[in-house]
Amino acid sequence: MVIKHIHPINLKLMIVFLEVNSLKEKLNMCSKKSVKFNIFVYVSICLIIIGMIFFVINALIRNASEQIGYIERFEKTENGDFFALFYGKIWHSSGKEDLIFKVKMSRNKIKGLDYFSVRLFAWGKNQVAYCGEDLKELILVDYTTKKEVYRNRMPEMIKYISANKQTGEFVIATEKRLYLLKSEYVPKNKIYTFSLKQIARGSFCWPVLSPNGKYIACGEMDNKENDAATSLVVIDLNKNSKKKLLSERFGDMPINNVYRIIYSIAWSKDSRYVAISTSTPADPSYIWVSVADISTGKTMEFTKNTGLCSPPVNSFSEDKFIFSQGSPGYKEFGDYSTIKEPFRAKLVLLNIKSGSLEYISGIPKNINAYWPVIGLDGIYFTDKGGYFLSEEGCSIYKLKDKKVVQLLKVKGNLVSYDTVKY
Repeated sequence: MVIKHIHPINLKLMIVFLEVNSLKEKLNMCSKKSVKFNIFVYVSICLIIIGMIFFVINALIRNASEQIGYIERFEKTENGDFFALFYGKIWHSSGKEDLIFKVKMSRNKIKGLDYFSVRLFAWGKNQVAYCGEDLKELILVDYTTKKEVYRNRMPEMIKYISANKQTGEFVIATEKRLYLLKSEYVPKNKIYTFSLKQIARGSFCWPVLSPNGKYIACGEMDNKENDAATSLVVIDLNKNSKKKLLSERFGDMPINNVYRIIYSIAWSKDSRYVAISTSTPADPSYIWVSVADISTGKTMEFTKNTGLCSPPVNSFSEDKFIFSQGSPGYKEFGDYSTIKEPFRAKLVLLNIKSGSLEYISGIPKNINAYWPVIGLDGIYFTDKGGYFLSEEGCSIYKLKDKKVVQLLKVKGNLVSYDTVKY
């Protein structure tokens, strides 16, 4: 075999050539990997962007859609035992409904609370609160997860629960004490933590935390002559002080015969005024609206022009409260000359500075309007009274731009309802 001699220069050229080809192959391979990597990155970014767009759109749709939380009650009998079933539901404008809790209460346990079982439920900012079967357990269910997030056994029976939708806090009145339940969201663990604080000792009713979270307005029953007589008090949480705004007495009349009864309490949006629906003992009761200014202590009894109020009274603006006035079939006694259409229930605004009334138009006269709730873009109301009537079945309506829309029909007795957003 003859081996041909290769010149060193040519050998170097060949080596360089081979190295260049090898480098080209490596570059091609890297280029292909780079293209695949770039495609992967591009697709990943697109999917992330699409996901974010979908999330935003879904959030906007969810926030734009109406959601109503309501409690539906059914009477049941089982082996001779009478009890009530309460269903907590969230209704969506799409027609979908979510069942978020169910509780059974013996009629013996809730005897005397039939007309006012609304007091045992509260729709908060992030959770709904309700009582357990024996009325001693306080339970909270989260709107988003539909899961229980808090349960605590109170030392005595729970009488009232209310919620502050601005601060996310709850106020609880038991037979002997008044409590404030605060919640805080922990993003890291994606959970809420809760702290319960005793505010005062005594017998309180309809406790409501002010929108700014500084005060609790509530009825107090501490009269030694008559434990049913109720005054309106405001508790300053910062100063830990209590002030009586409206007395349980009316003039010099005997407290055993004539005394104040409170059916609902509401704050104005600026936390300055407290309005109540109130009456003296009567059957049927003649209920009117009273207002107290916590900054000056001035009180106003709008007896004549707001009479035949159907509880509750609610805040409409800084200087106006909304309530349902009129009572179909109520013709027992009294002078109704100051009341417009006294035997039809209609929605009315009370201007607390002038004392004037503004009747809300747009609701057909064949619909009796009760229980107003102020939403983000309209007024909600029912066609049956919620506090006094135990009749089954009613509808929830919405009034917007002077147009009324029937949103949903409740089959059972409507115990509580409010707008919710989550």
